[in-house]
Amino acid sequence: MSDQYRRAQADPDEIIKAARRRARAASSRRRGLVGDADESAPVFEGSLAVQPAAAPVEAPHETAPHETPAAPQRETVVLPRTRTETKPQAKPAPEPVEVPRPAFVGGVLALVVAGIFGLLVLNTVINEDAYRLQELRTQAGELDQTEQALEDELSQLDTPGNLQAMAETYGMVQPEKVTFLYLPGGELVEVPRDEE
Repeated sequence: MSDQYRRAQADPDEIIKAARRRARAASSRRRGLVGDADESAPVFEGSLAVQPAAAPVEAPHETAPHETPAAPQRETVVLPRTRTETKPQAKPAPEPVEVPRPAFVGGVLALVVAGIFGLLVLNTVINEDAYRLQELRTQAGELDQTEQALEDELSQLDTPGNLQAMAETYGMVQPEKVTFLYLPGGELVEVPRDEE
């Protein structure tokens, strides 16, 4: 039991003396309130039980025979109220509160941090792949344009006029006769170029 609830031990002789003093005070109070009619009857109920104790006042000495004695006056004595100490009732012990273990909390925090870091890395990789895909699409578009330009250039070089110009550049001349070979006999026929 904690020290705040421990009560001081009283001496038994002091307790007995205090009880006797209280009994004498109660007896004198009862005599003052009720009178000397019945001293042995305790007053536990009614308005007399809560009235403050009054000490009897002696009547003044009679100086003149024609004066009637005055009613006795009571002196009111106020006793301090004593606080009765009540023993504190035992309160039921509160339910034990389970404190989260540091290892569990640390594990949960590590799992959350790892998840966030994993999402960040995954997002970075996805964005990097998206940039790479965009670069490849751009490069494919440029290659398509280059292919189209080369096809256009090739078709221009394939024209008969262009072939004749290139042949003349290399020193080639047109023959006066054109020779044809007929198979299966192997017969050669020469025809003048103008007759074509």
